[in-house]
Amino acid sequence: MKNLLPSLLACSIVQLLAGCVVYMPMQCAAPQITDKKQAEVTASTYLNGRFEIAGTYSPVPHLLVRAASSSLRDDVKDSTYYRGRQYDVSLGSYWQLSPRWLVGGLGGYGKGRSAAGYSQGGFLLGVGEPVRHDFDVRFNKLFGEAYGIYQPNEVYSVGAAYRVTQVNFTTLTDAGVPLDLRGMVRSEPMVFVRARLGQGSVDNRPVQFQVAWGSSTTFGDDPKDSRDSIRDLKQGRGYMTVGISIFPHCLLRKEQSAGAVR
Repeated sequence: MKNLLPSLLACSIVQLLAGCVVYMPMQCAAPQITDKKQAEVTASTYLNGRFEIAGTYSPVPHLLVRAASSSLRDDVKDSTYYRGRQYDVSLGSYWQLSPRWLVGGLGGYGKGRSAAGYSQGGFLLGVGEPVRHDFDVRFNKLFGEAYGIYQPNEVYSVGAAYRVTQVNFTTLTDAGVPLDLRGMVRSEPMVFVRARLGQGSVDNRPVQFQVAWGSSTTFGDDPKDSRDSIRDLKQGRGYMTVGISIFPHCLLRKEQSAGAVR
């Protein structure tokens, strides 16, 4: 964790300042659910304005059911734009090893569509012409994720998650020309810090804030690939998110406790 956080933060800063990337990863899940009948609803925003919402529920002990959706739409009148929408659904499991440690994993399927337009290259003083890219992409994905959370007290927790995503392109064009890339496998680590709001034990605190840092890179990527469009599609991406989670079961527990007191 000590070495991973600075690396992800540096990667996020560099990639957030870089050009458009057609594939933008969704953040890892790492739900903080510890027992059956618990639920977590999370809304997050990325620094580029992309919005994500997810819901996770445990119908029986050690089983997770999750759905998530992410979207971003830039002004298409701008010469540089990105717009995209994707979703995924997954099943998983969790195990509370002790009051302080929670581990789990998920696997799932998703689909998405994105478009990006930008120019790159060219020379100063009007010499040379920039290369224009207008990507149109449709894809499906399969992914697997493992995560661990450490909670030293009732308020704060820290954790890490690692996701591997197989991205399969069903449509992939640049300025209407099909590209020779069927898919790619992405390595997607994430670290996060969370703060639980409320009074009493963790199970009675219904609101949680999270800040997360992550990245997505392509396994086997060759930065010397002479094909500009393919190289751009495969390049790494860093991200930072800020989110809030609501735990409905905590709210229900509070109402039931208040009713019992009356």
